[in-house]
Amino acid sequence: MWFKNIQFYAFEDDFKLTAAQLHEALLTRKARDCGQMEMACEGWSKPLGHAGQMLVHESNGALMLCMRREDKVLPASLVREQVVERAFQIEAEAGRPVGRKEKGDIKEQVLQELLPRALVRASHTYACILPQKGWLIVDSSSASKAESLIELLRKTLGTLNVVLPATNESPEAAMTRWLMNDTALPEGFEVEDECEMQAGEGAEGVVRCKYVDLSSAEVRAHVALGRRVKKMAMNWRERMSFVLHEDMSVRRLKFDSAILDEAGESGGDDVARFDADFTLMVAEFGEFLPELLSALNTEAEA
Repeated sequence: MWFKNIQFYAFEDDFKLTAAQLHEALLTRKARDCGQMEMACEGWSKPLGHAGQMLVHESNGALMLCMRREDKVLPASLVREQVVERAFQIEAEAGRPVGRKEKGDIKEQVLQELLPRALVRASHTYACILPQKGWLIVDSSSASKAESLIELLRKTLGTLNVVLPATNESPEAAMTRWLMNDTALPEGFEVEDECEMQAGEGAEGVVRCKYVDLSSAEVRAHVALGRRVKKMAMNWRERMSFVLHEDMSVRRLKFDSAILDEAGESGGDDVARFDADFTLMVAEFGEFLPELLSALNTEAEA
């Protein structure tokens, strides 16, 4: 289980629940199938799937959990077609136009009739808690999905004091500075060959650079014209490549092959492999995130 995108949050207070205690809490909101008249439902599922017994997987103090969500799939075009057809029928039979409020009532009736027969789409969002480091890390490229998991965990536990980490310098400002001056890059980090820049002050214009030398004069000229770096491909200690975004999310994570090979050497069954992957991934995050935040807390000298 290797995370591909992460949104990460800091605990304001120590997370003190053990794996067993957290499992018992998650049981109160265990994942279930959507009811006939529900559009969506969510709950906690076993991180190990059918191979697991617990709603929490623990390895060296780190805790893995999984939110399962079901959504009913109702194509908007189908609903719209049904509403138009029924409105047309009413107009033909009653000899009067159908108003907006009545169309809304018709739409609600259509939804109620279609919901029990709608297809269901299931999705899983994984997260890990590192109590000793004080991190909650969600495997998602979407901030809204991460917030959904956090909100469900907050409802489950009654309270959950996590916040986005505060830094002296915004990722946007730091990435723009690193692009203009590669000697300003923090130790252990390198810029790769991709970035996206956008004009400030609400001005239009997005520049996407890919497979190019970002230190070239042509690329840096865009910053001189007022553009700021919104995301940039980077490498950390040749152990992890990623794309850093302006909201501090880390996406398109790729771990070095040596790390993946080390996990593969553990052998064993699926559970043992899952545990080995999780252990190594958490160890990498435990070193990477503090160094990333340290880089964003080191502003350019005045």
